[in-house]
Amino acid sequence: MNYFQKTALFMGVATAINGLTFAAQAQFCADPSHTAAIKARLDQIADSQGIDMGDVGKAYENFALATIRPGTPIPENTQRFFSSARQTKTNDKYRNVVPDGVLPLVFVNFPAGPTETYANSVFYEVKALSGGLLPPSYSDYQILGFIDALGDSPAKTAGRIPAIIFITSADIKQISNATVAEAIFRGVAVWHAIGCEIPGSFNQLQLGAASLKNPVVYFLQLTLPEGIGPGIPGRLFMRNPT
Repeated sequence: MNYFQKTALFMGVATAINGLTFAAQAQFCADPSHTAAIKARLDQIADSQGIDMGDVGKAYENFALATIRPGTPIPENTQRFFSSARQTKTNDKYRNVVPDGVLPLVFVNFPAGPTETYANSVFYEVKALSGGLLPPSYSDYQILGFIDALGDSPAKTAGRIPAIIFITSADIKQISNATVAEAIFRGVAVWHAIGCEIPGSFNQLQLGAASLKNPVVYFLQLTLPEGIGPGIPGRLFMRNPT
């Protein structure tokens, strides 16, 4: 369930990251035959499965965390992470953020050096929205809070690169330039993936490969990131109460 990074030669980093980024941007869906799933379509799918309209976002989150990493579902996160930036911007109304999923970052010293693991340094955040760009101010500066918390994460403290992966409905075609700029300033990687519908299936969705929005953070650290996605096919679902 870890997210990997490794050291590499500079030219190797530049070539590999560029190839990874361009491939992800050119094919948001896992397959060209898939249809990008906008929020309205997610609502229709949820309704056909008996999921309440108020639960669509949660059902999409469950699907995304269960399928983005084939064979290794991401556990739902309930841990709070402090953000002084969000606290300041909201006049002490909100002091923390709670990302949907959290993973450790594993750093591999290439080619045969020791492996380092940094807890709570990769955030996954799932949004089923009908539009928007997720600027830093979104939802009482929640997005700013994510970046700020990652900027104080164990990975960042050790000089590594924490990351946030946004998984959204297809209405969100890009992430705000202001969010990306803030992440570059804090040395945090920003990734973005969307869900797509598989034609001819019974309401099955699949996440495409995530697109890296600020490769410069990896260039500066001579680091090669692990690609994220595509996921495996799945459906919207609600978890059974515990």
